[in-house]
Amino acid sequence: MKEYKTYESAKKRLEEIASKLEDRELSLDKMIELYEEGARLVGFCYEKLSRAELKLSQISLDDDIEE
Repeated sequence: MKEYKTYESAKKRLEEIASKLEDRELSLDKMIELYEEGARLVGFCYEKLSRAELKLSQISLDDDIEE
């Protein structure tokens, strides 16, 4: 699997996977492969969003302390 460095690139790939999974002509093996990749990407995106949320909370806290 390609390593994604940004949330945006991972989200774009997730959208591609979702579109491909709607294709009823895919083999079961290919569907499972895409589903597994999608699950990993969801985890990657969740981690990126969690880190961003934590960073924003810290920035907000730092701003409150400085005031």
